[in-house]
Amino acid sequence: MALTAGVVLCGLSLYYGFRGETFMGRTLGGDFAGFYVSGKILNEYEPARLYDLELEVRLQHESGVEMDKTQMLPFAQAPYIGQLFRPFALLPYRWAYIAWLAFSLILYTTGLLLLLRVANLPALESRTGFLLGLSSMAFIIETWIGGQLSVVGFFLIALFVYLLKRRREFAAGLALSLLMYKMTLVAIPVFLFLCARQWRFLRGFALGAVGMVSLSLASVGVGGCVAWFNRMRFFSYLATGPLGALRRTKYVDFGSFFHLLLGDASSVAQALGMAACAVGVGVLAVAWWRSPAWSAEARDVLLGATLSGSLVLNVYTPIYDTTVAGAAVALVAGVQREGCGEDGEEFRAWLLALYMVPWLTQSSAEFLRFQPLTLVLAGFAYWALALARRKEAAISRL
Repeated sequence: MALTAGVVLCGLSLYYGFRGETFMGRTLGGDFAGFYVSGKILNEYEPARLYDLELEVRLQHESGVEMDKTQMLPFAQAPYIGQLFRPFALLPYRWAYIAWLAFSLILYTTGLLLLLRVANLPALESRTGFLLGLSSMAFIIETWIGGQLSVVGFFLIALFVYLLKRRREFAAGLALSLLMYKMTLVAIPVFLFLCARQWRFLRGFALGAVGMVSLSLASVGVGGCVAWFNRMRFFSYLATGPLGALRRTKYVDFGSFFHLLLGDASSVAQALGMAACAVGVGVLAVAWWRSPAWSAEARDVLLGATLSGSLVLNVYTPIYDTTVAGAAVALVAGVQREGCGEDGEEFRAWLLALYMVPWLTQSSAEFLRFQPLTLVLAGFAYWALALARRKEAAISRL
């Protein structure tokens, strides 16, 4: 049903988009228009103008997509990400969006297949897991139809997990460094791997980070990188500023959760969000400090807890980034593949919640000012952390 609904909605969006009309109040491709223009600027203008807001807005409205006159989609990604969209910008906008739909679907399914290799499930469970991932709301509605870049982040996280499972820590660090354009997804895992003294991973990440900085400088020069830094400062203000600065119903981090729940931009909401993040990261840091002595299974579950927890222990997590939770589920599923006992029942309950709640969370956030997905992600992270500790304790007793 979810896959059918997604395909129908995508088809209708394309139908109305090619007629120059919006569908359900949304422009064709959603945020893809902003990414498309970044490629167009790098193709046709001075690269240093990648973050020229006036030029961005003008090109977005000239691209042939139906947009409100006051609408703008500022490009806030690292300069090297703009290179990804240069081939797409060679096409007219509507056809570029179709090409992006195909590209993002291939990239996402490849990431799913990597995670299923990690989980090493029986054939029936593997097929079910593939369909669950493909039909998740965070992907099919928010990411695929919405033209979001988060499909790249999902693939890189999946590749990072896959390489770690193959004990290729240096390569895993390189893979995660490619995600530096989304530091909210990178910062916590890197800090926790530092706590765990995972030096091979950290060397790989450091080398990759140098490469990404060099590529950004080569793409837009020093002036363009300074403009990106200023753009990021502006977005950091949006993420931590007043309630009205962001559409908080579309975010799942603890900061947004408390701002939404309290109904204002009070210092109490901000303090609660920061405190929750500090406590959560602290608890994970202690576990990772001890993890070198843990079993491989316990460390897998701990990494799953980290990936799920990092989505809420943050200052800026839009709902389309929650596709990363799929990597957390795959890691736990690989350890729980037998599915027996109380832990197996609890895991299936969490899996149900992680799949179903995203379909309902927007309405709840909009009308009740309560974001249940935040609590589900945090709850799953807490449960996975407790499971990792139980497994390590059980192995230690043997």
